[in-house]
Amino acid sequence: MAQATTYEPSIGVSFPSEIAGMTLQGRTAFPQKALGVAIEYTGSDRGMRGALYIYNGGLASVPADIDAPVVRKHFEQVVADLKAWEGTGKVRMTQAVGKAERTTTFAGCGPQFIVREFEIDLPEGTLASASYLTTMKNNFVKLRVSYMKSAVQGPQAAQKFVQQVRQLLGGCQ
Repeated sequence: MAQATTYEPSIGVSFPSEIAGMTLQGRTAFPQKALGVAIEYTGSDRGMRGALYIYNGGLASVPADIDAPVVRKHFEQVVADLKAWEGTGKVRMTQAVGKAERTTTFAGCGPQFIVREFEIDLPEGTLASASYLTTMKNNFVKLRVSYMKSAVQGPQAAQKFVQQVRQLLGGCQ
């Protein structure tokens, strides 16, 4: 059942019941403190999903600069974890889209992210997925947004979700 809102005290942000047409499914706190929490949203289109993961990864200090070596190294691990799904047998293939990760250059209020896009072959079709990483208040904030590649509005809906989350994280009006 969808929730009205959820507050994440580690970064001081309230997440609304809906972002970019996707409905809040809830907040999950992981048993290991270093893994933090997940805040999940789902859309009406099959496969449309957005999730935020807020955690410190066991680090005493997470740099505020996404270009800091420790943040870049952590993003490499985020990418490796996604590619490791192939070994679980749940997906047939995970393929990176493009040559390398990039840093967003969004205009206006809100944080920038390191981003990497993937296509994941599932039994029901190809899932387009992107992992975004930024830092905030001594935490990593990872955003993963996915949609079935066959969804006509998938790319636009995903970008709208990322932009609205970005503005929410930035406290933009």
